[in-house]
Amino acid sequence: MIPERYRLLTQVFLVANSFFWLPWGFICLIWPGVWAGDVIPGMDVFDLSGGVARTEVRAMYGGLQMAIGVFALVGAFRARHRESAFLFFLLGLTGLVLCRLAGMIAEGDGTYLSFSTVITPGRYNQVGLAMYELPSCVLAWALFLLRPTSSLRAGAAEAG
Repeated sequence: MIPERYRLLTQVFLVANSFFWLPWGFICLIWPGVWAGDVIPGMDVFDLSGGVARTEVRAMYGGLQMAIGVFALVGAFRARHRESAFLFFLLGLTGLVLCRLAGMIAEGDGTYLSFSTVITPGRYNQVGLAMYELPSCVLAWALFLLRPTSSLRAGAAEAG
């Protein structure tokens, strides 16, 4: 792949991911009940009856996810951070996919993917894996494997 196309596709990948992480993080920050089925029916993942649990959702699913979204934008628009941000997403998405799949296998789930905009009770993991994590991970690996061999040198020169 030519370096200009790789740069553009990596930027698009990072911006697209920021559109996922930033709004979802903001929603979790202001409305932690999203994880208890208050916003998306069937997404009853956590018991948020206590303040400690709601604060944990605000911090880990709110603050951290918004920071991840901001990092994606920094990587998209600051050449010297692009490879680091992309590598973060490559490793992070790979970890999410492998660990979610391993968890579903360990829990004895019979279905691993569910392509749906409706989350039925007990199918949150299948929808998350099928609708965001797996496709994003495959795309990240495709970009990584097709990157030009000079992409690191080109990125360093662009940042200089």
